[in-house]
Amino acid sequence: MENASKALIISAEILLGVLLLTLMVYAFHAMGSFSDTIDKNIETKNVAEFNTKFERFQNKDLTAQDIVTMINLAKQHNEKMEAEAVTILLNGGKLQLNKYTEKELNDFIQSNSFKSNDEIQYFTCIQMNYNKETGKINQIVLKKAQ
Repeated sequence: MENASKALIISAEILLGVLLLTLMVYAFHAMGSFSDTIDKNIETKNVAEFNTKFERFQNKDLTAQDIVTMINLAKQHNEKMEAEAVTILLNGGKLQLNKYTEKELNDFIQSNSFKSNDEIQYFTCIQMNYNKETGKINQIVLKKAQ
């Protein structure tokens, strides 16, 4: 009788240990899923914030100063994240504006601020391309408005 009761106690301890171990594995898995969800939410927020910086220029008339602002945003991003570079093209891709130096940007403002009849020269954003993997804008195509 004494051996049977000890066997029952040992089996109960083993069963309790297996239950606790199962509970710990489940809790570990749940915490891992929770942190993955938080990481995905943070990444989604970062992508949305990044894209908003450029999307605010979409569907509106842009001046030469707006384009230089966009170029400087792209340059700042490209210095930090070379793998996810943003390219800004003008006139069907003939000019890659984010390769311009400060002097060239100043010349761009001076030569593109006004039309020949002293009217303000406007530009339009005709296309924004997004990186399929990251969801971030990687190319902006502009053209002079007529």
